[in-house]
Amino acid sequence: MSTSPAIEKLRQVLSKIWNIPSSETYHQAPFIRNCLHPVSATLDPTVTVTFEFTVLRELCNAGNNLHGGATATIFDVVTTLAINLVSKPGYWEIPGVSRTLDVVYLEAVPEGEVLEVTGEIVKIGKRLAQLRGVMRRKKDGNVVATCEHGKVNIDRPNGGKL
Repeated sequence: MSTSPAIEKLRQVLSKIWNIPSSETYHQAPFIRNCLHPVSATLDPTVTVTFEFTVLRELCNAGNNLHGGATATIFDVVTTLAINLVSKPGYWEIPGVSRTLDVVYLEAVPEGEVLEVTGEIVKIGKRLAQLRGVMRRKKDGNVVATCEHGKVNIDRPNGGKL
């Protein structure tokens, strides 16, 4: 990974996530730490994050392919990490909650396959964000799944109630 400002911000975000105690509510932290490996990040002209991961048996269905629920979870995590690159005090401090997560599955992905998944901010405002995700096989670049992810900002104005 290079040392662009986007990569540095992503490293800071990941460091915070990795250090969340397992007793706290962010249960995806071990998965992010152990399975998703950052590849790149950009802030301009589009905010993107790209991770690489290997399809583990724990992520597979009975057919020994990446489970659809695992695919959706990975998209949820990766697209949300893109929001973390633009968060600042008073603006998406908490990366919101999902309002929609539409996944299109294009190809079965067997255990052991190495994939790259990119999350991108399509549009972000004060209250709503529209994100996009693309999952590709690393060896040939073929798209295996895509997603559109809508989020709602749940930051409390001035620390108060919503």
